[in-house]
Amino acid sequence: MGHSKAEKEKSHRRIVKTAAARFRERGVDGIGLADLMKEADLTHGGFYGHFDSREELVAEAIECALRDGGEAVASVAGGTTRLQPRFAFW
Repeated sequence: MGHSKAEKEKSHRRIVKTAAARFRERGVDGIGLADLMKEADLTHGGFYGHFDSREELVAEAIECALRDGGEAVASVAGGTTRLQPRFAFW
């Protein structure tokens, strides 16, 4: 039985968030796909149901980290900063 679109999107976001966190801590080459998927509570084999390649995951994880970083800067600065427009496209 397949997973619903909402479940797949939730899993996809969890993989990206986990990857973004681990890449910040260890670098892009600091964690393998099997360990990353295990940490996201998913099977290694399910990776390619979400991404065409590791490079695609890396790109999404970097976008996620930049977006989250921009939001963190804005919240510390009281909601407005000169950086916000630069992050608006993320």
